[in-house]
Amino acid sequence: MFASTRWRLTLWFVAVLALILSVIGVAVFFTARAVLLDAVDDSLRDRATTEVRSLAPRLLEQRQRQQPLRDIIVGPTFTAGGYFYALVNRDGDLVGGTPNVDPEGLASQEAIDKAAAGEPTFDNTDSSTGEDLRVYVVPVESPWGGRVVLEVGRSIEPEQEALRRLVFILGGGGGVGLVLALVAGFFLAGRALRPISDAMDRQQAFVADASHELRTPLSLIRANAELLQRHPRKTVGASKGAVDDIISETDRLSTLVSQLLTLAKADAEATTFVFTEIALHDLVEDVGKQVGVLADRKGLQLDVRLDGPARVRGDEVRLRELLLILLDNAIKFTDAAGTVALTLAVDGGKAVVQVRDSGRGIPPDMLPHVFDRFYRADKARSREEGGAGLGLAIAKWIVEGHRGSIRVDSYPGMGTTVTVELPVH
Repeated sequence: MFASTRWRLTLWFVAVLALILSVIGVAVFFTARAVLLDAVDDSLRDRATTEVRSLAPRLLEQRQRQQPLRDIIVGPTFTAGGYFYALVNRDGDLVGGTPNVDPEGLASQEAIDKAAAGEPTFDNTDSSTGEDLRVYVVPVESPWGGRVVLEVGRSIEPEQEALRRLVFILGGGGGVGLVLALVAGFFLAGRALRPISDAMDRQQAFVADASHELRTPLSLIRANAELLQRHPRKTVGASKGAVDDIISETDRLSTLVSQLLTLAKADAEATTFVFTEIALHDLVEDVGKQVGVLADRKGLQLDVRLDGPARVRGDEVRLRELLLILLDNAIKFTDAAGTVALTLAVDGGKAVVQVRDSGRGIPPDMLPHVFDRFYRADKARSREEGGAGLGLAIAKWIVEGHRGSIRVDSYPGMGTTVTVELPVH
């Protein structure tokens, strides 16, 4: 599924990029074309204006000397850049011009009539060799009566060649860009989809683990219920073991469902924290007294040490839950006659809460996974104690929701220390 989605995203990316490049390429081409041809037109217009100014007195002098019009000198002596000049009568007959005039490339009769009527105009023509020419036609007053027209033109083949090269560059560059975009898009689509793929994998693993965890207590409840069903005449006292198992598994199931609901809400960001100013030292002392009963029942020594007051801004219910999770884990995994210590200190701008136990510890290769859901370093013992491997995942969510940090330090045979740091209010 993700492979096809990755290709679809890549192709959409390339298609959008191709559209953008096409629009930009067309805009660049027509802008460059307009700039080049406008430069040609400006040059022709300037040359024609200059020539008309110098041509008028020459025509008058030619008339005074009674010399024929065809003897008039038209244009500069030296015409650089391929420019040509031609003097044409209203019938389109060439009267005079520079030596490089090509009669095939002169303006059309329509352009001549328009210019003779007093409206200078541009015309596109072709030379006898097939070159594209641009001609500017401007009227000139003739002392012989009427008007003749002056044509100034040149080949625009250099501009056409420049435009052809521009099209090649835009097309080639766009093609190479699309190929690179295809490769880069495929790579980026893979990276963009990776978190989604990982999330789905985690979701599937979460569902599988949750199903497994739920199946065990449900199976035990059903087995004990069937046992009671087979002996309907037995009193509750005679079936106390089965009833106790049903109650204990129901409690475990209730705890598991509650934890799953908490994590589901955390993932959906549906659970909000109610922040108030909290005297953390009072909360730590209260939780210590509450858990002390569990420690005494297991034969553990619980030490609570407060190194001064600490006030934080947080959700009291969630912080209490955090402390209970950490202390519950410490008591579960510490053998009888062991010790559990709960301490609170202020270090700079942070309130540091530590839960330290003298239990079995956690192997180094398992430490990176202790915050993973359903992960249990000692699966057999966790099952016996009723744990599902969700406590530390919830603890991490609570700490991060308070903009704090949590870490676990442990050494096999030397116990485990969980350190929580919260910003001081």
